[in-house]
Amino acid sequence: MRLEISYRTRYAYDPPVARGLSALRVRPGLKVLEASLRCSPGRVSSTYTDAWGTTVDIVEFDRLHAVSQFEMRATVETCLQERDDPPTEDEWYLYRHDSPRVRSVAVEPLAWTVGNEGGAWQAVESALAWIPQRFAYQVGATDAETTIEEVIGIGSGVCQDFAHVFLALLRRWGWCARYVSGYLFSTSREADRIEAEAMHAWVEVYRPGAGWVGLDATSGMLADDRYVAVARGRDYDDVRPVRGIINGKGRQTQESRLEILHTAHLSQQQQQ
Repeated sequence: MRLEISYRTRYAYDPPVARGLSALRVRPGLKVLEASLRCSPGRVSSTYTDAWGTTVDIVEFDRLHAVSQFEMRATVETCLQERDDPPTEDEWYLYRHDSPRVRSVAVEPLAWTVGNEGGAWQAVESALAWIPQRFAYQVGATDAETTIEEVIGIGSGVCQDFAHVFLALLRRWGWCARYVSGYLFSTSREADRIEAEAMHAWVEVYRPGAGWVGLDATSGMLADDRYVAVARGRDYDDVRPVRGIINGKGRQTQESRLEILHTAHLSQQQQQ
């Protein structure tokens, strides 16, 4: 699929702030045909690749402002091909053990319930199907700091929460698995556009002989060519889309908007 992605985030500060520094993880990591990042105010002072292989843009703001915003635009080509590059020695260790937000002890009772039948991969498939049935998708039920224990107690959450629960189960069973954030064209291939308010989260598990397999615990489905990966890591903390500091005190609000166009389908419609 060829997709055009526009991701915009706006921050409002009351009172205004003098300066700030942000690290943005919003650029797609697939076959990128073109990409741009615009900031207002501020500028991209540097770009680097972090320890997990994610592109990071550092944005600096150096004057008084009440509103800051950025827009990432990219055109990408996606495919169904699975990533078959094996984990490095470090990844093999880090993606199989607990991380700050993913502690296997939190899912100990669930691990015995969900994965007690069939072989090792059958347990993975069972968990993938079980999570959307066990937890309700509810925006606002959790936030970026909600723990796995709280999600299990609440019984609801969003994609970030379900990915964390899934990762905890996978690592409890000894799988090498990582958190993935990115963009999802969350409709059929026959549609030409979608709009949303946030990025998506899913999991990749390394299956020997098959490579990295993308699994979406929100929908209970395999990740396909509608998924555009941006960042990978142990959990959400490694892939936060925006992380930064500001010189000032007061209230801060955030608004985000995501739009994805299926350009190949639009071209076909225009030719008919």
